[in-house]
Amino acid sequence: MKLDADICYRALADKDRRFDGKFFVGVKSTHIFCRPICPARTPRRDRCEFFATAQAAANAGFRPCLRCRPELAPGNSSVDAMSRLAARASALLDRNCGLDVEALAQRLGVTSRHLRRALRDELGLTPTQLRQQRRIASAKRMLTETQLPLTRIAFASGFSSLRRFNAVFREVEGRAPSAIRRASA
Repeated sequence: MKLDADICYRALADKDRRFDGKFFVGVKSTHIFCRPICPARTPRRDRCEFFATAQAAANAGFRPCLRCRPELAPGNSSVDAMSRLAARASALLDRNCGLDVEALAQRLGVTSRHLRRALRDELGLTPTQLRQQRRIASAKRMLTETQLPLTRIAFASGFSSLRRFNAVFREVEGRAPSAIRRASA
């Protein structure tokens, strides 16, 4: 496969995650090859050589970077730790919307501060906003797919009171839960 060096260099300079695993860059001055998302300083264009696979870079005489670990599949190195943590937190909240930030962090084995930073960097949301988003999505699904009373939906989706459920739902959706149910019927 022929790689376009200009596109590869732009992706490398931007640390574009969409290109992770699609190509690898060998730095001629250090004889090290990296993933395009490596946190190391971006080398000058004339010092870069692009490869379609990590094996091709190794065969050309380059050593794997110790920071981004290009020999590992994308998603398994320390560079990907924040995105893995955000994905695990999101999946855990999908299964249990009632977890608060401290309980969620404890289940994931990190501090609440680290969890907040990871979610903010990866998803652009705080854990509380993510939890609220999941609760509302769960409530909307129950409103449209079941005939459960609003009180049961509020508690099943993780809210501690019907008043709070109505207030948050109206704030996020712009209308009351009963209006959603009437529209779906």
